Amino acid sequence: MTHISNTKIKMETRTRTLVKTLIYRCWVLLSTYTLLVMTGQNLDEAIVPTIIINCVWMTSYYCYERLWTRIQWGKQ
Repeated sequence: MTHISNTKIKMETRTRTLVKTLIYRCWVLLSTYTLLVMTGQNLDEAIVPTIIINCVWMTSYYCYERLWTRIQWGKQ
């Protein structure tokens, strides 16, 4: 006998994905900046690559998260 659940799968909203992305990227931004300063970059030189790198990766991460919301594998 097969049991079919009546529970609905909650899909993640774009706003939730965006908020998760921004919070995560702020953490990574701080980590990247700290690492660059620790490896000898001065404070002014470290900020530009930190911002560029994180803008690229934030966009990539957001797209990746949105892609996974469409994949049904592993959802119950």
